[in-house]
Amino acid sequence: MQPILFLFPSYQPTVLFCELLERFRQIDPSPIVVVDDGSGPAYDELFRRAARVSDTVVLKNAVNLGKGAALKHGINHILVNYPDCIGVVTADADGQHAVEDILKVANELRSLPGEAIFGSRSFKRDVPFRSKIGNIISRYVYRFLIGLNLSDTQTGLRGIPRRLGELSLGIRANRYEFETEQLIILTNERIGFREIPIQTIYIDDNRESHFRPLYDSLKIYFVLLRYALASVAAAATDLVTFWIIFGSTQQILLSNMSARMISLWVQLALLQSFVFRRKISVRIFVEYIGLVLVSGLLSSALQIQLLQLVNVPLLTKIVADTLVFLFNFLFIRDFIFRRWNEAATED
Repeated sequence: MQPILFLFPSYQPTVLFCELLERFRQIDPSPIVVVDDGSGPAYDELFRRAARVSDTVVLKNAVNLGKGAALKHGINHILVNYPDCIGVVTADADGQHAVEDILKVANELRSLPGEAIFGSRSFKRDVPFRSKIGNIISRYVYRFLIGLNLSDTQTGLRGIPRRLGELSLGIRANRYEFETEQLIILTNERIGFREIPIQTIYIDDNRESHFRPLYDSLKIYFVLLRYALASVAAAATDLVTFWIIFGSTQQILLSNMSARMISLWVQLALLQSFVFRRKISVRIFVEYIGLVLVSGLLSSALQIQLLQLVNVPLLTKIVADTLVFLFNFLFIRDFIFRRWNEAATED
């Protein structure tokens, strides 16, 4: 039977982590990989105790590099040393995941080796306020920006199929935003996923967590906002170009269409370099041109109507483009974006 391995990234753990590993070994004989992410000499004895658990390997980062770096270190070790493994189950080392839930995720991954499995917590009660609010915000941000509908976006208990593990090694982020990048890869590559309910465990109001709510959340959301930033930059280019051309011609349709074509190149360059990170096909380019033409005509029609109410061309341009922005974004995300990834898969 092809194995599933268990990976625990760990930074300055408590004795609860060693007790978790020992309980785990009493139930399941699968190999365990622990990554000490630069915890320091004060924690050496804890990691020596962890290494004494049978069939457990402890890897070590010289300094604290971040959860993402620890996960990549462990995943790379597993893929190199276990070339026939189905995938990896990752779990946090702070005691928030019960042994039974870790094994539940592993069993689901074994049944569905091509899909990602997420242990989904309930946030209805007995949950620290910052964790509850963070998850609610993240849930809707993920859903809008990348079209991923997860009830628990911040779970560290994940069943990672081998293909997703291989792709994850190319992620440049090294801290908590690594797991966000992993979800974007999941969406880009159209890897299936499933959520299974797990216990919601917070010890001492989650005080042992090394997650910094403001700083780390901003870094996570910046990863997601790359999609929106490309559109914002293109919109700024569109607005400036329109203002220059309309000032010379006083022609709304000509100014709008010219501005759209120029901003198209800006947006395509940004999407190719920072979002999709792959070349576009002729078919995708033609579809994109079609979107530009349709949205340009729609924006021009709206602007002409608005000018009858407010005779300020630049203001009406902003209002009209704001109204069509949501349509553009959703079309790019759900149609062109998915077709782009399908084309890449075919290649």
